[in-house]
Amino acid sequence: MIELLIPLLAALSLGLLAYLGGSRLLSRADGAAPARGRSALFAGLSQNRWLIQGLLAVGLVLAGWFVLGSLLWCFLLAVAGFVLPGKYFEWQRKRLQATIDGQIPDVLAMMAGAIRAGGSLMGALDSVARDGPVPLRNEIDLTLREIRVGIDMDLALDHLAERVRTAEMRMVVAAIKIARESGGNLSESLDNLSRSVRDRQNMEKKVLALTAQGRMQALVMSGLPFFMLYMLHKLDPPAMAPMFNSVLGWAVFIGVLIWVHIGFRVIKKIMSIDI
Repeated sequence: MIELLIPLLAALSLGLLAYLGGSRLLSRADGAAPARGRSALFAGLSQNRWLIQGLLAVGLVLAGWFVLGSLLWCFLLAVAGFVLPGKYFEWQRKRLQATIDGQIPDVLAMMAGAIRAGGSLMGALDSVARDGPVPLRNEIDLTLREIRVGIDMDLALDHLAERVRTAEMRMVVAAIKIARESGGNLSESLDNLSRSVRDRQNMEKKVLALTAQGRMQALVMSGLPFFMLYMLHKLDPPAMAPMFNSVLGWAVFIGVLIWVHIGFRVIKKIMSIDI
């Protein structure tokens, strides 16, 4: 019975996900023109994240059942299909944010130099949009386009901070808005902000270096129970058979997963120090 139920559920899931994906693509057909390059591809994948995770999970379950013929592998592959894409998108987002944060001090110095040379804030932003480093240049260019179509500069800067979602960018946006309202020396404010951001990033790198051992211990402690489970299964399969052939064994396995995840999150939280 189960041999027929699993392929049927997989086929229904694939059909439903394909229908939802096609409906979403059709609903977006009359939208704005997509961006170009790799960033556009990543943006499209991010917007359809749950669809991709569902398709990947169903595909892995089908592979686990028809190729390996094991419910354990079906379960593990289904969990991997739902978890790994989210982790990948999160890793890509953090990588992009780290790249933008590393470019902020140099961009602020570039803007300060342009303002000291007699340019305005718009001129400084335009010089960054032309000659600045990617990907921060793309974000500044989008902000300039928003301003040119009639959006208020403060609102466009808020949109910039919402897109990047880092503490450094929020600090930069707040400093620019305060300097515009108070009428102070904007170039000096940008220079000071550039030094502050650079010092903060150097401190963060020192903290990451000091906590590297603790973060590695979290990874080792999280993977050790599953490594031992695999080794015991290879060394004495009959003794480990109840773990995967009984309800109590599956309950213990799921409990181990939950507590290992809790321990990993606790260690990671202890090692995360905000600057």
